[in-house]
Amino acid sequence: MIGAAIGAGAGLATSIFGGSKAAKQRRKMDRYLNQQDAENKAWYNANALSDYTQRADTQNLMKQLRDTMGKQNKIAANTAVVTGATPEQQAVQKEQSNKVISDTFANIGAMGQQWKDNVTDKYLTRKDNIAQQRMGMMGQKAQSYENLMNSGLNMMSGSLGGLLGSGTGATAGSSGVSGSLGGLGGLLGGII
Repeated sequence: MIGAAIGAGAGLATSIFGGSKAAKQRRKMDRYLNQQDAENKAWYNANALSDYTQRADTQNLMKQLRDTMGKQNKIAANTAVVTGATPEQQAVQKEQSNKVISDTFANIGAMGQQWKDNVTDKYLTRKDNIAQQRMGMMGQKAQSYENLMNSGLNMMSGSLGGLLGSGTGATAGSSGVSGSLGGLGGLLGGII
């Protein structure tokens, strides 16, 4: 009887220690997932909600366009002076330059939208990954609580069965009491 009590006490202490360490690791994992979630939101806000015309690649494209158009306009103006081009010919050249500029800005707008779509896709993928990890943790927690409940019920029914069996002095009837308490543990486990 004393050996059983010592064994039960050691089992309980080990169970509490293991549960405490597992809870500490789960809290640590939860903090890490919270940090990942915050970083993902910050990354999304910095990239998807920013002005795409201020990005370095867009600024470089616009600078190249300005430089190219400036050179072409100078060449066209010099050619017009030398050849004696009519104002209509000069207007056609300016219209062509304006079309290049408007087409370029339309392309920049399309590139910006594509960039934002890619950022949103990455954000949602990361968010889903974090959610899946959280769901896994919740499932593990639920399983741990069920295991703890079942262990407690089994320990309770075993202890009560042992006490009732040894306290009454009955040998044949004690297995019936213990069996009924084990059934009680199973019933409570199914209800809870």
